[in-house]
Amino acid sequence: MNSRMKRCDLHMHSTWSDGSMRVPDIVKLAKTLGLDCISITDHDTMANLPEVLAAGEKYGMTIIPGAELSAYDEATGRKVHILCYNAQDPELITRECRPFSQERDRANRESVERVRAAGYAITIEDVREYVAACGVPRARKHVKSASGGIQYHQHVMHALMDRGYTNTIYGELYEKLYGKHGIAVARSRYMTAAAAIELAHAAGGLAVLAHPYQYDSMEILPRLVGADVPGGPRCGKTGNGGRVRTPAPTPGLDGIEHIHHTQTPERRAAVAEAAERYGLFLTGGTDFHGMYSEKTLCPGGLEVLLPDTHPLFART
Repeated sequence: MNSRMKRCDLHMHSTWSDGSMRVPDIVKLAKTLGLDCISITDHDTMANLPEVLAAGEKYGMTIIPGAELSAYDEATGRKVHILCYNAQDPELITRECRPFSQERDRANRESVERVRAAGYAITIEDVREYVAACGVPRARKHVKSASGGIQYHQHVMHALMDRGYTNTIYGELYEKLYGKHGIAVARSRYMTAAAAIELAHAAGGLAVLAHPYQYDSMEILPRLVGADVPGGPRCGKTGNGGRVRTPAPTPGLDGIEHIHHTQTPERRAAVAEAAERYGLFLTGGTDFHGMYSEKTLCPGGLEVLLPDTHPLFART
């Protein structure tokens, strides 16, 4: 039987985390732009799911439930992001991530004090007006705090932008404050990458390595798929197809993000080769954040075509 290809964007963020657009507006825009399937993968929460599913039904959009889990690699200390798709117990994801989200919020509140100390006239109260306020200052009292009130760097930058310190979210000022050696960076605690993968599986979902080149995750890929443990990696399911993978003694990744704005054609080729080697399926998306996007791309701005036999469609 011939499979049908679907236009997808499986990596997007809303006001439930660090995006500037509300869920219904994202789904409506994706439908207008001709997408068949999307996943709104807000950071460390699936509390958005009822709203996402309702918007999908309203606009006739296939929805793959998703979340992006913030983690780190114990051996290198590097950030690692794990996309969790099709969790059967979304409340487990939200509950287990909540302490880490609260820690992120504490660190970002602390960062505002560092921004103030550097001579920028903003307060915590200024920044909080942008948290889950659909990007509209002074509107927060009219908007339910969908994200649970979690503050992100983008909210600080938005406040600075509206006060004339910069004309963009990302740029020279962002690098000064929140870059690799940023003066306003306040460290927070994350779960390990292994714990994030385990959580995705415990919730009945699939674990996918997000943007593997953004945080130099390719070199730790063997560890994330379980290739460096007795028994080796799980094999038998490759690329975008739907063949069943042989169970592994140590659960690891199920997929890897192939299409992302940080990945050149050469990097995409390397990701596809690694997926073939370790038996991972491929995904992709724009990492859309609305006006908070690091790269100016609309939903579907990167071509992600997946067959309807893809493992992610097994539960939609």
